Amino acid sequence: MTTPATQTAPGQPGAGLRLGTRLRWQGGTYQVLALQGPEVQLGCLDAEGQDARVLASAVTGAADYGLLDDDGHGMKAEHVADSSGLSLLSADELQRVRQWERHLREIDDGVPPDAEEGTAPRPGYDPGRFTLRERIAAKAAELKALGFRHASVRTIERRRGAYRARGVFGLLREVLPGSPWGRTDERVVQLLLAEVAALQAESDGDGSRLFERLQSAVRHAYPDEYDRLMISRATFYRLLERLGIRVESLRWPTKRRLDEANGAVSPFTPTVALRLGEQVQIDSTGLDVLALGDDGRPVQVELTAAIDVATRTIIGAMIVPKTPGRGPRGRRVGGRATRSFDAVLMIAQALAPMPARPGWSSSALAEHSEMPYADLVACDPRMAGAAARPVIRPRTVVIDHGKIFNSEHFDDVCRMLRIDVQPARERTATDKAIIESTFNAIKRRFSQYVIGYTGSDLARRGKHVEDGPLWSLNELQDLLDEWIALDWQQKPHPGLRSPFLPGLQVSPNRMYATLVAAEGHTPLPLTPHENRKLLPFKRLRVTDKGVTIDNRTYNSEALQEYKNRHSGLAGQGKRWQIRYSPYAPRFVWLWDHRENDWVEAEFIHQRLIGDAWTQWTWEQATLAVLEHGGSKEDQRRIAREVSALRERARRGPDLQPQQPRLFTGPALDLDVPAADPYEGVPDPDPATVVRAPTLPLDNAQLLSIGPPAVSPPAEEVMDDDSDEPEPVSLGEWNGSRSLHGGAADLFAFVQPRTPAPSETPLPHDSGIEMTEDGPTA
Repeated sequence: MTTPATQTAPGQPGAGLRLGTRLRWQGGTYQVLALQGPEVQLGCLDAEGQDARVLASAVTGAADYGLLDDDGHGMKAEHVADSSGLSLLSADELQRVRQWERHLREIDDGVPPDAEEGTAPRPGYDPGRFTLRERIAAKAAELKALGFRHASVRTIERRRGAYRARGVFGLLREVLPGSPWGRTDERVVQLLLAEVAALQAESDGDGSRLFERLQSAVRHAYPDEYDRLMISRATFYRLLERLGIRVESLRWPTKRRLDEANGAVSPFTPTVALRLGEQVQIDSTGLDVLALGDDGRPVQVELTAAIDVATRTIIGAMIVPKTPGRGPRGRRVGGRATRSFDAVLMIAQALAPMPARPGWSSSALAEHSEMPYADLVACDPRMAGAAARPVIRPRTVVIDHGKIFNSEHFDDVCRMLRIDVQPARERTATDKAIIESTFNAIKRRFSQYVIGYTGSDLARRGKHVEDGPLWSLNELQDLLDEWIALDWQQKPHPGLRSPFLPGLQVSPNRMYATLVAAEGHTPLPLTPHENRKLLPFKRLRVTDKGVTIDNRTYNSEALQEYKNRHSGLAGQGKRWQIRYSPYAPRFVWLWDHRENDWVEAEFIHQRLIGDAWTQWTWEQATLAVLEHGGSKEDQRRIAREVSALRERARRGPDLQPQQPRLFTGPALDLDVPAADPYEGVPDPDPATVVRAPTLPLDNAQLLSIGPPAVSPPAEEVMDDDSDEPEPVSLGEWNGSRSLHGGAADLFAFVQPRTPAPSETPLPHDSGIEMTEDGPTA
């Protein structure tokens, strides 16, 4: 016979199940009828269901288990009360909390929690005789008599509800006003922290926006309890202060807020490696230096570096230009930054000694450093004349989630070299703290001393940096390599300690000498045959025109032997593996896996370039052709543009400023239409046009070289009524003539007009006068 139980003890299999509880289990709706030990009797509430008697752990552990209310709606799961805050309380505060807990338990159970078994309830607290309201009123009167300041019926009801909902943790904030966030519900605090975290990656704002977002979040999450849970604006700002969130931090730059949120959190755990190459951290960053690109124009640069954790040795560093591409997304052309092939080249660089360049300081050579030079040369002859930078083979590389490190090419090369790849956690700088610290040191100890230094951002950049002398990309790479061998590798590092004298800081080269003596050095020289396997590749079909990579066609007689031949690989058909180098795209190589050999092919328009060029130069030339209406398929035109870019780079940058377009603002129609002055005038009839007279003179007679020589008149004829001399007419000119004057004067000189009778002048001394009746003597 099943014995009903009122409630199981916490921690038992039936914890959370009570008599009469409705629940969802195995797709059906049930009600708890009885509890006995580990078993529970369930009565099915569905029309076609059946009752069940199962283990309580099988019910509460089911995937679809959930408690239901009387209407059949899901109820929130019960949570274990958090009492960890009690350990931070003083003895007096803890006594006050436990005292209130004792009084509230007496209201519900009738007896205090520390009462002996069989103790009868005190008068007014027997649940069988007094209602809950009567027991609360009795407790309020008792506490008032004991001198409690806050012991009204309303206060007891609120604290009893907080205790039943959240245990001692809820009572803690009710009893002690100085709790972490006062009387604010912890659910509101969690929503606030979630909103603050969401705003870290968004544009800046002020506290008012955060308060409004908190209101929206509380209303959406707890619509029925919004009026009770939502805090006032003043309480909101006090809560921010208690949580250590400064209001001004909401307006910080986005990068600063993200860095602050993802910074290291104590206790700090340093990254430790005890073997050479045990962990190598790789990352990229801007170098804060301007350099001259392949086209002779200033360009930003980006640094990709790899550092060995055990020795703090920079085993590889590569500088590449950084320029944005142009064109719509998906069809963008010409962008340049660190690519997967650059990271692969850096790995290959770490496996070989760095040869010293002419002009380097003798202190930058390995033979003058703390490295065991004689032993290394005996082990690897390539170390003769090398720079003071150790060769360390990576065993594990730690990378971030950048696409250059997550590419298939980078992963394939690491697998081929037997290097494990370990991705860091997203936005967790502490996983790559050493390489991040190294970048800061490089910018502080190297970048700021290089011509073309720009500072960390535009606000710190000097004026006219790009107008001064700049290093080329190759020269800047050479400077960095010498600085690594001369400065970084030979100065004591604060993160390195001597194993014999822990208080003594040692240099990366000294730490390398200590570790290589313990485990030895095994070189891994790569032949040109193996180096080609590090190049990126595409699987292409060989046609009569050869193969095409990035709109460039390659062909040779040896390559034509593979035209329309099957590769022999399942799923590849007639497609062969073609390797190419973005830094030397003049040649490509077909890999013949059957013969274990390479087949070389050259760019068919190389003769039009006649110079060294790169993939980046080809993309810049393609952009120039497209801007002038050309096509990406016009290889000959692009090849000529590549040659023009190389010639322009040799001449230097174009210093002529470009004329900017005028800024006119929004389009606004301001022109008033003017009336047409020829409106209504008929078109002229060619038949009515009178031909102009011709000049009966030769050009030699009409014009002559030099200014016109005009002879002055023999004597000035003065008018009786005027004191001014009469002007000399063209007919009185002597000497050369010119076209000075009007056209009417010129034609009057050549063809004099016959005057009318009324215009015939009379002799001056004739004595004849003109009257109304005619001339008279």
